[in-house]
Amino acid sequence: MTSPTIVIDLADVEYKTNPWPTYVRLREEAPVYYVPEGTWDGQDFYVLSRYDEVALALKDKKRFSSQIQTQGYLNLPMLVNRDAPEHTRLRHMANKSFNARLVRTLGDWVQGIIDDLIQEILAQDKVEFVEAFTTALPLRVVGGMLGIPLDRKADLRRWSAAVMASFAVAAGMDPDEAPGFYEDIVEFGNYMGELAQARRGKPNQEDILGELVAQNEAGDMTRDEMVTMAWSFVAAGHETTMNLLGGGIHMLLTDDALAKRLTAEPERTKDFIEEYLRIYSPTQWLLRRTNEDIELHGVQIPKGALLHVVLGSANRDPRKFDNPDVFDIDRKGLGEHLGFGAGPHFCPGAALSRLLAETAFRSFYPILDKLSIDPNDPPRLRTTQGSYGIARMGIIVNR
Repeated sequence: MTSPTIVIDLADVEYKTNPWPTYVRLREEAPVYYVPEGTWDGQDFYVLSRYDEVALALKDKKRFSSQIQTQGYLNLPMLVNRDAPEHTRLRHMANKSFNARLVRTLGDWVQGIIDDLIQEILAQDKVEFVEAFTTALPLRVVGGMLGIPLDRKADLRRWSAAVMASFAVAAGMDPDEAPGFYEDIVEFGNYMGELAQARRGKPNQEDILGELVAQNEAGDMTRDEMVTMAWSFVAAGHETTMNLLGGGIHMLLTDDALAKRLTAEPERTKDFIEEYLRIYSPTQWLLRRTNEDIELHGVQIPKGALLHVVLGSANRDPRKFDNPDVFDIDRKGLGEHLGFGAGPHFCPGAALSRLLAETAFRSFYPILDKLSIDPNDPPRLRTTQGSYGIARMGIIVNR
């Protein structure tokens, strides 16, 4: 039997912005698809596209490794690039610094930030919403939790983009597409080191930075681990949240029935968030390597092979979800999507992302009639590898 020919070009804008037709072909024709020399530096990789195999690769830490880079300048001690037992130790420290208990205490503070941003939007005739809100909110919140002052928000945005670029380069993107990203990461690391040094020997302020410094002072965490943990929190708190907020507000402004229903039933906001995460997964794929030779769907995958584990395809697999291309907040199994990953590497920022999104959407319901999409500045999708979301969206403020 001849293998199907499906073009997987990681640099192709169409694959980044409209991958759904390709995902259908992958799931139906080649659920394990081999791409020879598919990365910028000529590495082969395999694409997993069905729900069951994607979930397996995320959860089976014996056969699949999360340590994609084992040498070179991107072999960083980050949660996403480590396996047990080192990952277990780092995750335990991350959970101490950034846990559900801490997130639950942030509600009033987050609401205040959202209220301020909304008032800034309403004071203008038109805004670019990604800059004014979807980028500003997670960066302001995560920056505040890391002790980064508001006047460094432009730097934090640049540093956050550099962290995400490092993931894309590790996945196969040509580093020339993100010039200066590594220098920006080093700069961020040095800055976080300075902030941490200023906290040493002082009472714990009980924010993320305070917890990291306390663990460093106790000898449980090295300086490099403390800095790279800060990178992880920036990535966890920013990328998914930004794409979720922008896409969710776009849906509310373009789907009157959905907007009216959620305005009347705000308690369904959690279901709205989960269904959005399923159908428009902000993180489209993650990476794994095989720890041993594996056969899936008759395809032999050698030990050490690079895998693209496609969350965005798994979340639209009709074997798992009925009518998967239909947005339906009443569907069964809303929480079974893989939008935040699964297994030991389940996104540590999931609780914060959900808190920000729910608080934001509920805050916008009463003013949706004051906002509309600017026809002269329509939404443009992002073209970042492995990410799906709105890069720019003009909003008109109606008086």
